[in-house]
Amino acid sequence: MRSWKSLRIFLLSSLLLAHTCFADVFTIVATNRTALDNYKLVLIQYYATWCHFSRQLMPIFDEASNIFRDATSKGEVAFAQVNCEEAVDLCSDEKIRKYPTIKVLKYGITSKAEYRGQRTPEAFAEFVNNSLNSSVNVVHAPNTTAANALKRIQDTREAIIGLFSTLDSSNPHLQHFLRASHVEKDRCSFHIIHGIVDEGDRMAHREAVSQRIKEITTMKKANFQAIHSWIMRKCTLLVRELTFANAEEITDEGLPLLLLFYDKKSEHLKPKFHEVVNAHLSSHLGQINFLTADGNTFSHPLAHMGKSHADLPFFCIDSLVHMYAHPNKADVLLSDHNHLVEFITDLHSGKLHREFHYGPDKPAEESVKTKKQTPSRQDQKTDPPESAFRKLGPSHMKYSILHDEF
Repeated sequence: MRSWKSLRIFLLSSLLLAHTCFADVFTIVATNRTALDNYKLVLIQYYATWCHFSRQLMPIFDEASNIFRDATSKGEVAFAQVNCEEAVDLCSDEKIRKYPTIKVLKYGITSKAEYRGQRTPEAFAEFVNNSLNSSVNVVHAPNTTAANALKRIQDTREAIIGLFSTLDSSNPHLQHFLRASHVEKDRCSFHIIHGIVDEGDRMAHREAVSQRIKEITTMKKANFQAIHSWIMRKCTLLVRELTFANAEEITDEGLPLLLLFYDKKSEHLKPKFHEVVNAHLSSHLGQINFLTADGNTFSHPLAHMGKSHADLPFFCIDSLVHMYAHPNKADVLLSDHNHLVEFITDLHSGKLHREFHYGPDKPAEESVKTKKQTPSRQDQKTDPPESAFRKLGPSHMKYSILHDEF
């Protein structure tokens, strides 16, 4: 009897193991979270069984994984899932705040941007194929100096250029550069210039806002971590352009927004804003997001604050609860970085919110003298405009949101 029971347990275990090994969607738990780190691309669905949207996605995710079964067997593409009701610590580490969340890994490195596209097998397939396609622009510049070759690069995005004398596939620097370009292709454009006068393998950073080469570095004996780290720093913009395409992603970060609203006539202020943030405001990263936004595109938030195109350019803070437009002109604020520092400090101290409700703070002595002569601030209370960008965050029509920030 005991042997028959043992046999049944063995057979059930074998069936479960076989299912796990041959499943198209891998199950990730704490003990195997690095098992897919060598795959070129991995989509990971973080879900909860009680979530209606998670249950809807399950068969679609399975069907999408079937499309790439051959690529999975070759170790190139994988679809995976994490049950956040069981792998609680893992989901906490990944700061999962909504279900389903679909994260993108490239060679084990988590992309900053999640998958936020349509939830159909075709949309997943298109995303995977686009992600796998190399977008590196290769330029042959025989017997040209690096300085002259770099002048050939024209790009409206942040650009990283690899400079090599030859395209030797055995060159580890070239392989590391190509691998890093795959990881960061969503945040930067990548170019390779080869055939130039041999001055050693190098990388250059071309800044989008100034359209100039900002830095060149050598790759002397650099490993992948060093090359990727340098590229990642250059591709991580402190000031981002807000669009309808990235509004959900940015708002989902849950940080207040410091926005420069501009029009074509004031577009020249954008490089100055970049300079001020890079030089003086980088310590505020992680507390606030720095953004530029076309006031003609985002006309609704302007109207929400009682502004029009005639008021452009101007700065405002959207705390994701209320919006506060700065009364001074944008060029005045950019003339001295301390103006923006004070604006941010007033947000975090609560001064912006308090003054919008009750009017400007008064000196302590004056407050005591006029206490009996004037109505209380509660009687004079005004409300700032509600956040316009909060509505562009993750929708309750697509996600089960754990904490109701939106």
